[in-house]
Amino acid sequence: MKNKKIYYFHHCIIIMEINMDKLIEKIDNMSIQIINKLDTLEARILNIEHRLGYSNACLQNENLKELKIEKLESNSKDIHNALQYRDYRSIIYLMKKIYKNTENGSHHYPIRITGKRSYEYYENKQWIPDLYGHHIINTISLNMQNLFLQHNNLDEFDRESFMLNQQFIYKLTDDKYKRLLFKNIVEEIRINSFDMVRH
Repeated sequence: MKNKKIYYFHHCIIIMEINMDKLIEKIDNMSIQIINKLDTLEARILNIEHRLGYSNACLQNENLKELKIEKLESNSKDIHNALQYRDYRSIIYLMKKIYKNTENGSHHYPIRITGKRSYEYYENKQWIPDLYGHHIINTISLNMQNLFLQHNNLDEFDRESFMLNQQFIYKLTDDKYKRLLFKNIVEEIRINSFDMVRH
């Protein structure tokens, strides 16, 4: 009986040692994975820092209107021309009038494409990363919406046009519509880009 207890105890110790070895092996594997992920993150950070350093070196040459939330100015004729479309073309039309600078050597807009789904916008004399372009589309939508609201009144438009304009202006708050709008903005930027950053 005593020998059985010793055998059982000894067997339990062996099983615990085996489980301990497996646990140590798992911890070692996880440590290697964590180190690899940290190395990858560090490489990405260095890449971003390098790109930002490159961007900052070029700041002196940029002659662009900054992309920021602000009250935009435009004449009534341009607003009327833009609101004839009541779709993405209204935004592109005003972007060309307000933001586009064809005399700037490297970029015509304060937006540039840096990857498949990554962008940068120009503000405070620097290029700021905007993964997926959320800041860009929200800024443009809000600025254009406010600009249209300033001019869309019954003194400038008949009642029917005023109502149709209001419907379009309201759509600029809809996330689904903003995604569709952003695709057209990206295409406009792509057409007017000289030097997309390549990875």
